[in-house]
This record gives sequence, C-alpha cells and structure tokens, in this order.
Amino acid sequence: MSNLENEVIENKKISMKEAFKLIRPSKSAIKVGINGKNKRTFRDWLWDYPNNVVEFFKKTSPLSFIFIFTVLGLGIFSFFRSNIFADLVTSEKTQIFVEGNVGAISSFNPLYITQNVVDSDIQALVFEKFIEISKDGQPKEKIAKDWVVSGDGKTYDFTINLDHKWQDGVPLTIDDVIFTFEIAKELYTEYGDDTIGASLGDVTVNKISEDKLRFTLPESNATFFEAVSVYIVPKHILERIPVTDIAFNSFTRYPLGSGPYEVYRSEPNVVYLKASEYYWVNPKIETFIYRLYSDYDALESAFRNGVLDAMGGTDSGSMSFVNEYSGYLVKEIPLDSRVRMIFFNTRKEKFENKDLRIALNHITNKELLLEQTNLSASISNGPIAKSSWAYSEKNVVTYGYDPVKAQEIFKNAGYTRNENSGYYETEDKKVLSFTLSYYDNNLNNRIANSLKDIWKDEGVVLNLEPLSYTQLTQEIVATRDFELLMYEVETTVDPDQYNLWHSLKSSYPDLNLSGYSYERVDILLEDARRSTKIETRKSSYALFQKYLTQDSPVIFLFNPNYTYVYKEGIQISDIGNINYPYQRFEDVAYWSK
Repeated sequence: MSNLENEVIENKKISMKEAFKLIRPSKSAIKVGINGKNKRTFRDWLWDYPNNVVEFFKKTSPLSFIFIFTVLGLGIFSFFRSNIFADLVTSEKTQIFVEGNVGAISSFNPLYITQNVVDSDIQALVFEKFIEISKDGQPKEKIAKDWVVSGDGKTYDFTINLDHKWQDGVPLTIDDVIFTFEIAKELYTEYGDDTIGASLGDVTVNKISEDKLRFTLPESNATFFEAVSVYIVPKHILERIPVTDIAFNSFTRYPLGSGPYEVYRSEPNVVYLKASEYYWVNPKIETFIYRLYSDYDALESAFRNGVLDAMGGTDSGSMSFVNEYSGYLVKEIPLDSRVRMIFFNTRKEKFENKDLRIALNHITNKELLLEQTNLSASISNGPIAKSSWAYSEKNVVTYGYDPVKAQEIFKNAGYTRNENSGYYETEDKKVLSFTLSYYDNNLNNRIANSLKDIWKDEGVVLNLEPLSYTQLTQEIVATRDFELLMYEVETTVDPDQYNLWHSLKSSYPDLNLSGYSYERVDILLEDARRSTKIETRKSSYALFQKYLTQDSPVIFLFNPNYTYVYKEGIQISDIGNINYPYQRFEDVAYWSK
C-alpha cells in the first residue's frame, strides 16, 4: 500500500469496504490464473452480491419477477389459510374457548347414525333436537314444546316452538321437522342408509297446523320418544340436494343448524365455530375452537403447551398427566350408555357351542384387565346397566374369573393343557387359539394386549388383528367376517335392546354383531317395546337378561367413565347427570371464561 493511501486511511474515517477498494490492483497489475485470466470465486460473488443479484434479475426479467411474486403470493395465501392466522384473528375476541379431543371427523350430518364422538360433539353444538331424553328416560322439550299421547299409544301430537331460527336467519318451521323425518325414512327404506329413520319406517307423519304435527304408529311402542329424540335439519338447504348426494354433500363438513354455534371453518384437525346471531339466547363464548389429535400423546403435548382450555375422553389412564398441574378441574362421569364387549361370531362353527363361550368368559379376569390398562370404568356383566330401572340382578348370570371351571369346560370340549407349552391343545396337537379384531388406537391396543397376556397365562392363544376404521367397518362389521370382535356400543337410555340382540337385526347395518338368535329372546324384546306398562316391561327384560347371559354370545367387559378437564375460572354447566359425552354442551350458550 502506498504512503498516500496510508495517509488517507489515517486522516479520514472510511469504511472497511472503501479501504479494500483502495487496495484493488491496477489495470497494469500482472494477471494470474489459468491462461493468464482472473478466476472469479464464489466468495468474490458473495462480496458483491447486491450488484450481482440486480444484474441477474435484469438479465432474467420478466421471468424472475413472475417467479418472485408467485412465491410471495403462495406464501401469503398459505398464511391466511393457516391455523396461526385463524387463531390470530379469533384472538381479537374476548371469549374464545379451545377444546381438545382424540379422534377424527366422519360426517356432521345428523341424519346419519354415528358412533363417532367427534361427529356427535359438533352436531350438539350446531343443531337442536326435536326432544331430549333426560337421565331418567323422560322426554324433555327442545324444538317440540308440548305433546299429547293417545290412550292406545299409537298417536303422538306435538306442538313446536316457532321462535327458533336457522343460522342463516330463516325461521324454523313445521315443514323442516316433517322433512327431517321423511327424508331420513326415505334414505333408510329406499337406499339402505343407516339413518335415524331406521326406527320410523312404518310411522306416518302428518302436518296438523303451522305449529302441530302428528305421528301415527301401527302399534304402541314404548321406545318412540327415543326414536324422535333427533336433530332437526333445514329443509330449504337439503331439499336442493339430490337424495343420493346428501351423504357426500358439503353439508357434512359445513352444516347449518339452529343451535348455538355455526361452523365457519372445517379442517381435518380443527373445527372453528362462531356464536350464532340467530340463536334464542346469545352465547357468551364467541368462538369455539374444537381441536382434534391423533392420539393421547399429541393431546398431552397440546395440554402441556397451554393450548387448551378443556379436553375430554374415556381413556382416563392416558389423561393422568393432568394430575401434575394445578389450576384445572376434573369431572368424571360414568357412561352407563356405553358398554365394551367382545362379540363371539356365533355363525362360526367353533362358537356354536355356548360352553366354549362360557369358558372364555371364565378366563377373562376383568379386574386385572382394568388394572393393567389403567382405566377408570365399572365392570359389566350383562346387557342392561345396573343404574337402569330394568336391571334384574337375580336374573343376570355372571361368569367371574374361574380358571378351574374353565379347565373343566375345555376338557369336555376336547382340549387339555400341555404341561410343556402351557397351552390347551387337542389330541392332534392343535392349540386353542382365536383372532380378535378391533379398531387400531392406543386404548384398544392396550386392552387387546392385556387381554392377550391374560389369556396366555390361562393357556389360550389370542392373535390380535388391529384394523383401520375403514377396514373395521367395511371388511369386518359390514360382512360379519370375524371370530372375536372388540367393540363398544352406545345404548339408549331406554332399556330397549332390540337392535342389539333380535335375530332379525343380525345383518348390516344393524348391531346384532354376534348373530345371536333365540326365539324366546325375540319375543321378549318385542313384548317389552310394545307395552307401555312399566311392570310388564320389567318382567320381560328380567327374562331377557336371564336367557341372554345364560347363552353368553359376548364377553361383557366394562362401562367406561368419561373424564372432562377444564381450567379453573371457566364457568360450565353441571354435567354430572349426562347420559352421553356430547350432552355436556346442552347449556353451552351459558358457558363463559
């Protein structure tokens, strides 16, 4: 560097970049490199990157600018579609409630019968029922505000409340109510869909006036109030859709009801709902965000990160992490309406003999099963819950854990226990084994693996067949192609179990999954639902419980408890007397934070 350059640097404050410019070689400098030419490195390009970038875009325009704006546009669009943006928008409101649950969306259309708790929850937030059934089985007013039953129990006249409105502001009318029942019947009878019309096929519905309608039954039916305890759907929306397309229409994800909340965004893992401005009372919670998780580990992560105001589920063992935190309240409600069973497929030759079914009941240690799976539940021994007025303890035949009795039955059936392997075998060394099919999730896997170990200790091999929801419903339940099926069913508050055990209900979509058939049980179930006299029904159900448990077409496992966790300071309604988890939302319009 020359003395002049040194003097300039010393006497003038210049940038490092300017200093380096001063020491650039002159044009007369000797050129070095291959063939005497400069070799421009990546480092050199980075040093002068602003000019290089500008030069690049000048040479490649307009394509480069189109590319940039396309990327920016896609980024902005993705952000506006993201959950982060939706949460930012909704966070401006003062009343936001975020609930988390494990599960997946199937359909929010309430015309179709569902065992999916997620669907049931959203339907309860969006729609209103014609009538509701109380904990003790009595009808309560909803859209219908009054009713009169004829002396012979064949005619029901209902008066509806005309103050209800759909979430688009259109008034709810008697025509909506009639449409709901008629379209459900048509979907069931004409197209074979599993709808709420299944129990109304032979019932006629007539309009009497602008606020009255009449149901006429061919014979009295004590379960009729249960049959009409359904959500009402809007005629002006669904009548535009071809009947065959109703199950696949966008209504299944963006339903319109007359309930307290309206779906304004629906994604596979989150449903956003806003308070309906047309509901008869203004909901205090302005935005309800319902988040879905694939398993309880993901739910736990969301809880620990403070994302949730509340969460619920029937797997109390997987929710025990809440005990590590303060500031939360826990409600635990017994669900007598739900019973988990292992169905024997009595269509299979090996299960035609009830003695084998009884022996498998005797090796099933239910107390140990609940202990190993860390579940909060009550052991079940029969088809009707102990809390029901129809329960008959003296008529229920129970099969407690009794391996000695089981060994005796197995021996009579041609199976002896091999002292070396520990398994029951036939004379030609065929091991006593069965395959259990079930829906593949964390809870079911825990139960199935525990059951497998329990049976292994008792000398019986249990092969496990975990299945996806589609496989279970379409390949197993629909075709009845299984040996053993672990399944949890939801019963009505009324003790009627015609759909579960009557021989005419052994094909899909009905729920006599075991294929159980006994003429005396059929008659008892028919008599019990025809009679409106409580004592007559009690007598019929007592004998029904006796014959069914004697035949043992299933292993009754347990009735689960529902656990609901929510932050202190949040005001919710009393949920101690609910029959089903979704009923926690009955007074959700009054909830507040």
